[in-house]
Amino acid sequence: MTIRKSEKLGAWIAKNPIIILAAAAILTVVALHYAQNISMETGTEAFVDPDTRLYLEYDHLYLERFGTDSIVVLVEGDDVTRPEVLRAMARLTDQMEGVNHVLGSASIAEMVKGEMERETGVSTIPDHEKVKEILESLNPDVVRGIMPDERHTMVTIDVPLSIEDSVLEELLAETERAVVLSEFPPGMGVVVTGNVALGYSIKGDMSKDTGVLLVVSSLLMVVALLLVFRHVRLPLMPLPVVLLGIVWTFGAMGLLGISLSFVSMAAFPVLIGLGIDYAIQLQSRIEEEFDRTGSMEAAAMSTASHTAPAVMIALIITSAGFVSLFISSVPMVRDFGLLCLIGISMCYLSALFVGVTLLCSMQNRWSAKGSGLDPEGVRPSALGQKIETVAIFSLCNWRGVLILAVFFTSVGFYADSQVPIETDFKEYIPQDLPPLVQFRHLKDIFGGDDQLNLILQTADVTDPATLRWMDEFGTYIFESREQVYGVTSIATYVKLYNGGEIPQDKTRVRDVLDQIPDGVRDRYIDGQDSALIQLNIGSAVQDLGEEGIDRLIGEVEKDVAWIGPRPGTSVVVTGDLVVMTTVIEALTTGRIKMTLLGLVLIFGILMLIYRDPVKAALPVLPMIVVIGLMGIVMRVSGMVYTPLTATLGALILGVGSEYAVLTLERFYEEKEKTDSSVEALRIATSRIGAAIAASGLTTVFGFSALAASSFPITSNFGAVTVLSVIFALFVTFTVFPVLLIRLQIFPAYIIRVEDRLKMKGAARDD
Repeated sequence: MTIRKSEKLGAWIAKNPIIILAAAAILTVVALHYAQNISMETGTEAFVDPDTRLYLEYDHLYLERFGTDSIVVLVEGDDVTRPEVLRAMARLTDQMEGVNHVLGSASIAEMVKGEMERETGVSTIPDHEKVKEILESLNPDVVRGIMPDERHTMVTIDVPLSIEDSVLEELLAETERAVVLSEFPPGMGVVVTGNVALGYSIKGDMSKDTGVLLVVSSLLMVVALLLVFRHVRLPLMPLPVVLLGIVWTFGAMGLLGISLSFVSMAAFPVLIGLGIDYAIQLQSRIEEEFDRTGSMEAAAMSTASHTAPAVMIALIITSAGFVSLFISSVPMVRDFGLLCLIGISMCYLSALFVGVTLLCSMQNRWSAKGSGLDPEGVRPSALGQKIETVAIFSLCNWRGVLILAVFFTSVGFYADSQVPIETDFKEYIPQDLPPLVQFRHLKDIFGGDDQLNLILQTADVTDPATLRWMDEFGTYIFESREQVYGVTSIATYVKLYNGGEIPQDKTRVRDVLDQIPDGVRDRYIDGQDSALIQLNIGSAVQDLGEEGIDRLIGEVEKDVAWIGPRPGTSVVVTGDLVVMTTVIEALTTGRIKMTLLGLVLIFGILMLIYRDPVKAALPVLPMIVVIGLMGIVMRVSGMVYTPLTATLGALILGVGSEYAVLTLERFYEEKEKTDSSVEALRIATSRIGAAIAASGLTTVFGFSALAASSFPITSNFGAVTVLSVIFALFVTFTVFPVLLIRLQIFPAYIIRVEDRLKMKGAARDD
C-alpha cells in the first residue's frame, strides 16, 4: 500500500526531532526580537481608514491644522479669583510655555494680565477687586468656559496631537513638577487631568492588561487541562505548545506593524483558547494510536494522516470566519481578524511540529496500554460515553430537537436586531481609572465638552467680511439649535479684544489679532487660509445618542448650505463626533455583512473540500442556531454591541464550525468501517467527543480570562464568547448529530421520490 503524503510527514516528524526543535528555537528568538516593535494604537487610525475622505478631512484638515489638545490643570478652592491664586497660575503657565512642544496656554490669570497690560502697559496681577472688575468686563461666555464659578477654574496647556508617547509622558511629568513649583496657596486643590492625561493612562493600562490576560488565561488553562484532559499521560503538554505559538504571533505583529488596540488586545486569550484545541486534538489522537499499535512512529503517521488534515480543515474554516472581518470599514476590527488569522496558524504549526515532536521524543518513557489491539480494544473515556448517550438521545427525539432549533434561531435573529450599540468610547475603559474619574469630575464642573468642528477655508480668513460671516453664522446656530450651547471662533476673540465689534478694515483686524495671546489665536486660525469654528454641544454622546448626533450633524450641514459663506469659501463639518458616528454606523451595518460573508466563505470552502452540498452545509447550520441563541442572551441580559462584540457572528461561525467539522471527519472515517450511519455516529462521538469537550472547555477557560480585564469592552466580550462556545458545544452534541443522520437519509429519500415519479411517468406513457 502506498504511504500517503500526510503519513510521510508524520514519519518525518517522528524521525527528525533535532531539526524541528532547532528551527522552532530560531523562530522563537526572531519572534522575541520583532515583538519589541509592537505599539499601542488608540488614535484615529484605529477607527478610520487613512485613504477615506472622512480621515483626510479629520486628520489632514482638522488635526494637522488645528490638532491640539490640552493638558488641563483643574484648580478648586474657596475663591479662585484671589490674586495669590492667579499669581500661582501665572507662574505655572510661564514655566510651561518655555517647555518644548508646548504651543501655548490659557487661564483667567492670562486674561487679567492681558487687560492690565492694555490699561497700564504693565502685565501684572492687580488686587482682588480689580481682578473681579476685569473678569466681569470680559465676554461672559469666554470667561465661563474656563471659570464657571468662583470655586473652580482651569489652566489649559496646549500640545500637538502628533507627539510621541515618550514626549507626552515627559510633558505630563513636567506639568506635575510645574504645579508643585508654582506654589498654589494652601487649601487649593490642583489636579492634572484632561483628554491628554486620560489617553496616556489608557495606553499604559492596555499594555498592562494584555500581560494580565495572558497570565490569567494560562493559569485557567492549567486548571482546565487538569480537569478535562487528565485521561492522557501529559495533560499539561498543550499549554507550552500553544504559548510558543503565541510568542510567534507576537513576533509577527511586530514584523507586520500590527498595533495593539481596544479590540486586538482581546485576541490573545482567544488564540490560547483556539490554539490549545489543535494541540489537544493531535495529542489525544497520537496517544490513542500509540495505545493501539505500540509504535510512536505509527501513531505519528496515523495522526498526520487522519487528525492533522481534519484539524487543518477546522483551521481553514475558522480562518474563513476571521477573513470575513476584513470587510469591516473599522481598521481595528480588521486588525483583530488578521491577528487571529496569524495566531491560529502559528498555534497549529506549533502543535503539529513541536507538540508531536515532543510526544515522539518521549516514547521510551511510555508503555502502550493496548499494544497490538484493534480499534475496539481502546475503550472510550467516561466523558466520551456520556456524549455518545446525549447524541443518541437527540437522534431519537430528532423532531423536537429541530423544532426547538428553528424556534430559538428565529426568535434570536429578531432579538439581535433589538440589541443597542454602545456609542461612548469612554465606556470601553476601566471606570475606576483615576484619570477617568478626574476627567468626569472636570466634566461635571465645566459641563460636557463634546464638539462639532467646522473648518472654513478661503483666501483670507482675516477679511472683515469673513469674520462677520463667522460671527453671524455662530449667532444663528446658537439661537436656532437648542443642542448647541456655545459657538467659538476667531471672530469671538476679535470682538472680545475690540470692544464687542468686528473691525471694518484689515489693518485694524491685524492689530487686534496681535493682541490675542498666541495660544488662543493659533487655536482658531492657521495661516491666512483656514479657520476653526467650534460648536459646543455639551454631553451630546450621553444626551442624544448616536442617532441624535447623526441628525444634528446633518442639520448643521444644512445650515452651512442655507447660510452659505462668501464665494470661494468652503466649510467642512468634522471632528471626533463625526468620526464616532461613522464608526458606529459601520459597526451597526457591518456586523451583519461580516456574518453573512462568513457563512458564504465557510460553505464555499467546505464545498471545495468535500464537493458535496450536504456535507458542506452540515457544519454551518448548527452555528446559525448558536448565533440565534446569542441574540436572545444579549437582548435579555441587556448587553450591548461594541467593536469587539460586533465580531461575534464571524467568531461563532469560525470557532463553532470547527467542532462540527472534527466530528464530521471522524464520522466518515468510521463510516468506512461499518454500513450503519448510527453506529458510525456512536463510535465517532464516543471517541472524539471527549477530545472536543476537552478542547471546548479549555477554550471556555481561555475566553474566561477576558473577564479579568479591567476594560469593560474586553470583559463583556469575554462573557459573550464564553456563552458562545458553550452553546456551540451543546449544539454540536445535540443538533449536529440529528442533522448529520437526517441529511444522510434525505438525499436517498429524494432519489426514491424521483424514481417513483419516473415510474409514474413511464406508466402514463404506456
